[in-house]
Amino acid sequence: MELTSGGLLVVLGVVAAIAFLLLVLGYPRARRTWLGAVSRASEALVLSLTVLLFAGAALNDQYLFYVSWGDLFGAGATVTAAHVGGTARQAVEASAKGPGLRSVPVPRVFPPLPYPGGREQSYTVTGARSRITGQVIVYLPPGYDPSGATRYPVIVALHGFPGYPAVYFHELHIDQTVDELTAAHRIKPAILVIPQINSPGPLDTECVDAPNHTGPQDETWLGRDIPAWVVSHFPVETTRTSWAVTGYSFGGWCSALLGVRHPDVFAASIVLGGYFRPDFSRAYDPIVPGSAAARGYDLVHTARTSPPPIAMWIMASRADSLSYPTTAEFIHEARPPLSVTTVLLQTGGHRMTVFEPYIRESLIWLGQTVPGFRP
Repeated sequence: MELTSGGLLVVLGVVAAIAFLLLVLGYPRARRTWLGAVSRASEALVLSLTVLLFAGAALNDQYLFYVSWGDLFGAGATVTAAHVGGTARQAVEASAKGPGLRSVPVPRVFPPLPYPGGREQSYTVTGARSRITGQVIVYLPPGYDPSGATRYPVIVALHGFPGYPAVYFHELHIDQTVDELTAAHRIKPAILVIPQINSPGPLDTECVDAPNHTGPQDETWLGRDIPAWVVSHFPVETTRTSWAVTGYSFGGWCSALLGVRHPDVFAASIVLGGYFRPDFSRAYDPIVPGSAAARGYDLVHTARTSPPPIAMWIMASRADSLSYPTTAEFIHEARPPLSVTTVLLQTGGHRMTVFEPYIRESLIWLGQTVPGFRP
């Protein structure tokens, strides 16, 4: 019986129901009081464990943390690496349509840090265009000096759903990885920007702009407001070859979206277990099927009809039914100037422990591939 099959939920449900009935009816009946107490305690224990297993299996069925029994018990995954589309040099050297960040005013003196002397800074930012207000965490490189001549590259990191910016520190340890690679001269010292990516927080917006301003404008928040805010608050490079976006799961989709739809801002996009069409919940879906907006947010369609000049690093598991189907389609359609480096796992679920090891690998790729991040 497969870990993610409906049959497992049925079996656990039946076992829980039987244990409940036996406990309520007092079976099996025992002549001795102590035997009856032991049997009822055993039934209560079986019922509790079965309910917990049922809840865990139901959550796993929804979120695909583990996709097989071997995945659950730690079986290793075979990894296949490949490259499709154009070369990374083609992607980063090609011109991209759009205003980019050249027109954003750069202040002579940058605003003071909310926590002077600290490397981790937290802000509440309101987007000038989207009017969205959200938390933004900024992690500064060692020796950060806003008054000096150094201009830093920027990595925008996008969390999953449900999720929050600080998960990158608490569970994925991206700060430690960035510091390690910087010290080893594998990547240039960079400013790490981690915004809240869905607004309002409980709503799965899929990082899109609701057409005709009928709902949240999350793409504008991430693709325009956040980059402009960073330029106005920190000494950063404004050329696209010094900007990259990364994300996992829901944030991986958003990273792909920003890279494909905003190559004038970002030259590189890293996608960890993401997907390439929006995956709305039943509670919120602002996109009408077949509309211009639907075609615009279908990144597979974009790769086929008008591939953007973007260098992408994509990790997915063939066993992950959320990310792999559209990932395979996108890879199939990739052609110059779109450049795609892929790391495909034979097995593996949709969880942090699968994504975390590839943060380091993807950032090494960034330092080797995109000019603004080369040490």
